[in-house]
Amino acid sequence: MLARLARQPILRDVLARAGGGFDRAVVRVAQELAKRQSSGAQDFHARLAYLDEIAAKYGALDPAAFFAAPPAPAKVTERFVRDLEGGGTVVDLEYPSGFEPRLAEQREKYLRWQENHTAHVRMFRHAPRAGASQATPPAIVCVHGYRAGTFSFEERAWAMQWLFKLGLDVTLFTLPFHALRSPAHRKGSPLFPTADVARTNEAMGQAMWDLRQLVQWLRARGAPSVGVAGMSLGGYTASLLATVEPSLAFAVPFIPLADFTDVVVEHEALRGVLVPEALIEAGKRALAMVRPLARAPVVPSERMLVIAAAADGITQTSHADRLAAHFGAPIVHFPGAHLLQFGRREGFSAMARFLVQRGVIAPRA
Repeated sequence: MLARLARQPILRDVLARAGGGFDRAVVRVAQELAKRQSSGAQDFHARLAYLDEIAAKYGALDPAAFFAAPPAPAKVTERFVRDLEGGGTVVDLEYPSGFEPRLAEQREKYLRWQENHTAHVRMFRHAPRAGASQATPPAIVCVHGYRAGTFSFEERAWAMQWLFKLGLDVTLFTLPFHALRSPAHRKGSPLFPTADVARTNEAMGQAMWDLRQLVQWLRARGAPSVGVAGMSLGGYTASLLATVEPSLAFAVPFIPLADFTDVVVEHEALRGVLVPEALIEAGKRALAMVRPLARAPVVPSERMLVIAAAADGITQTSHADRLAAHFGAPIVHFPGAHLLQFGRREGFSAMARFLVQRGVIAPRA
C-alpha cells in the first residue's frame, strides 16, 4: 500500500520528509547506544596523534600490494536452500577468505576473529536451459549495508526474485564482521567499520579480496559478465571495488556512503557536536587507502550508475552526488529516504534500464 501511495505526487513529499526524519531519529538512537557501549573516547590530542600514526603506517604501504589480486577460492562449498518457481535454486556458498592483513602488526589482532575467516554468499541460480545460446546468465553481486547481511532480510531489501526474473544470477555477499561473519559471542555494533581505523582499513581490504574471489568464481562457472551493486556501506564497497577491479561489467552504488569521516561529522552535527577540522583532515588521511574518492576509477563511467534517495537522512544525497561526479557517472534520484525507501521502485527500474542499455540483460515488457 505504501508503495502505491509513494507514486502519488501529492503524498511523495510528505512520505519523503517522514522518511528523512526517521533516518535522523535512528542515527540519534544509534549514537546514544554507541556512547553507552563505549569504554571512553580519546581526547582531541590523543585521537589526532592516533590518526596521524595510522595515516603514516598505511601511507607507507604500496596500494597495488594492498589491493593485490587474490587467487581463485581454494574450495567453494554449497548448501541447498530451496527451489525457485519457474526453474532455479537458492544455494548458500562458503569459501575460505585467505586474506592476510596488510599491516603486519595488525595480523594477530585481526585474525583472532575466527568467524570472519569464511566468506558467505547466498545465490539465486538459474537452472540450465536446453538449447539456450548462453548456458549461464550474467551475474550481479549485491552488497548489504551496515549492521545488515542476514540473508532472509537481504532477499527482500534487494528484491531478489525480481532481479532473478530479469535474467540475472543473483548473489548476496556478506561483508566482513557482519551477519554470519560476526563473532557469535559478541553483541552490539559490528566490528567494522569502527573508530579502530586500522581494522576498518583491513576489513575494506578483505572485502575487496573476497569480492574479487567471488567475481572470479562466477566467471569460472560461465557467467558472461559480472557486476556489483551495493546499498549504503555496500554502496561504498561497490564504489571502492570500481577503483580496484577493472573487469566489472557494471557497478551501481545505491543510496551510497562516500566517505567514512564525512558521515561521522554529519551524524555528530545532528546532536550539535562540531568535529574539529584537524580531526576531519587526519581521519581522511588515515582512511585514504580505502577511500573511493581518493582513488582513480578503473571501471569506465559508462559502466557506472549512482542511485540516490532524495530525502536520505543517513548518508545524505551529497554522498551520491560526489561519487557520481568522481566516476563521471549518471545519477538517478527516487523520492524516499535511506531506511524507509518510499518510491525506490524508480531506482530499481532505472537500474534495470541501465543493464538493458549496457547489454547485460535483454529488454522486457
